[in-house]
Amino acid sequence: MGLSPREDIAPVIRLRVLINKKLDDVWQRFLDPLTMIQWLGDEISADIRSGGHITFLGNSAPTTSEMGNRWEIKELTEKKGILFGWNILGSDSLFVLRFRPINGGTYLELKHGAIPESAVAFHLPEHWIVLLANFKSVMELGYSALRFDYSEYRPLRITRYDSKEVRLSIHIKAPRALPFDWWTNPEKLRHFIRAEQPKVDRQYAGIYTWWAEGQGPVVFTKMEHDQEIEFTWVYGDELETKVNVRFDDIDGETLVTLHHFGFMQPEGVVGYDIGWVALLAELKLLCELGSSGIERLGIWEEAL
Repeated sequence: MGLSPREDIAPVIRLRVLINKKLDDVWQRFLDPLTMIQWLGDEISADIRSGGHITFLGNSAPTTSEMGNRWEIKELTEKKGILFGWNILGSDSLFVLRFRPINGGTYLELKHGAIPESAVAFHLPEHWIVLLANFKSVMELGYSALRFDYSEYRPLRITRYDSKEVRLSIHIKAPRALPFDWWTNPEKLRHFIRAEQPKVDRQYAGIYTWWAEGQGPVVFTKMEHDQEIEFTWVYGDELETKVNVRFDDIDGETLVTLHHFGFMQPEGVVGYDIGWVALLAELKLLCELGSSGIERLGIWEEAL
């Protein structure tokens, strides 16, 4: 499900998220270790200064044996930006976070790269989307959207004992008709999935496509209004799989449960695990705030 770079470029990731809080608040909370526990890691150690660091640990922290658990602060400019170093596959990749006030809110802008081409399998854009979505959720809703579990995440070291499916759930504080509509309304899909010309025929065997044939959903195999959808999924040369999404009412709110299954090998799950977490985290922001605020300015673009 992750987006891949061309083979002939050194990848760069550029994302932006709008936080509807003033710059002073966003800057202070971003650098607050207690806030970091809600979006970055379960344990945080921070020395906030040029030459300092932010270290993150725990199952929710974006770290593996190949991805470092420490962001080195190379340069810090008060309320404007921070240049970090992050060790990935033995290379010190650099990323910049810039803070820019706009109309009473704040843009948090990320530029990460160039990134080692061997790190493509980690699907870093989706990890950044999860981190940014959780930070926005903490700032505006007071709690994280959906954390990713890194305890068993090792995309370069898959074994035959690893899972052949993705199972996720998220609690959304809205009636189930709203998240169901974000999944099945063509106009909303343009914002949710960023699909240019989605096709949605809300019936069994009805056409359901986001981008184009062979790039995701194909047809509905289940369709129960406001309750459940299931659809076949084909991406590129992958074998057909299925995605089931349930919308269960909980006292007027919704438990959304996603099950992506039918993979023949555990390797097929790589990218979909973090990809679906990123999508569901954005879904929560869309339903509870009206917008995810996340813009993809450039995914895997060429390093300048």
